[in-house]
Amino acid sequence: MPTLRNISLLLTLLATPFALTNCGDDAGAGGGAGGTAGGGCGLGQIACGQACVDPANDNDHCGSCGNACGPNFECVAGQCLSECPQGAMDCNGQCVSTDSDANNCGSCGNTCNGQVCGAGTCQDTCPAGTTQCGNDCADTSSDPLNCGGCGAECGLGSSCTNGSCVCIEGLSRCGNRCVDLGSDDDNCGSCGNECGGGGACVNGVCECGAGAELCDGECANLQEDYKNCGACGNRCTDGLEVCSEGACECRPGFIRCGERCVDPNTDPNHCGGCGNSCGDQVCAGGTCAASCEGFPDQCGASCTNLDTDPLNCGDCGEPCRPDEICSEGDCGN
Repeated sequence: MPTLRNISLLLTLLATPFALTNCGDDAGAGGGAGGTAGGGCGLGQIACGQACVDPANDNDHCGSCGNACGPNFECVAGQCLSECPQGAMDCNGQCVSTDSDANNCGSCGNTCNGQVCGAGTCQDTCPAGTTQCGNDCADTSSDPLNCGGCGAECGLGSSCTNGSCVCIEGLSRCGNRCVDLGSDDDNCGSCGNECGGGGACVNGVCECGAGAELCDGECANLQEDYKNCGACGNRCTDGLEVCSEGACECRPGFIRCGERCVDPNTDPNHCGGCGNSCGDQVCAGGTCAASCEGFPDQCGASCTNLDTDPLNCGDCGEPCRPDEICSEGDCGN
């Protein structure tokens, strides 16, 4: 028969959390290559030691566990790319073109002292085929910091070709950035296509994690996504509703009158309660009144505060999205 001491010991063991030990190889230990996919990690992630990382854009584990990008480098598509565009170099934390920079002419720190810099040498005048940009003589057809004209800089992952910024092989231009459409969660398969909802971009297609569904190319949590609340395409009403557990519900403080959510503090047709119309008066704090005296703002027959009203945020008739609140006249999460 179990003793009281044994029962007490058993209860103590059951109440104690156990640390799970990986008895296999530690994929990220010692900065080794590779990594273990899955293991509780999200889509597109690998396990490096005790952390889940996205090797496509993690600066400490770029492409594989332990492959850290150095200072002034950024992980893009699993490659460590210099923050300076191709054709430029880093001189004390600044991207320069040593072919044309009068402060770093031919090499970092070599100043021309009043002369101009062209073709990497200090000269009295700019050589033929270059454009003078201050004391810099730039070949605007190939200079990544003066591409097509003075001061026109190419960005990360791009170079200057024939006077235009061109993304390096494998990357595509989205706005002023070069991205990998195959792995960029914000530009998956095409510019601006965000996976969202905990999804990840895999080979140019958004793959959704547990609890999310693909809605019009984007991952959405149907339990809380105001654009896809309960079902793809079911959008909650701006300013009036929020998405909660897959259903569009009235914002806190609002009430449902018929098919519509209203603010009983400001709605002149439902002032203080459903169906209570103020007629020719205004609704002030849930009470019909002759004027909005005491309230900072008025929108039609509603007495309100444009700093906090989600239906009239900053200006009358400017509602916040269902996932936003109005604070100091601006809609924000």
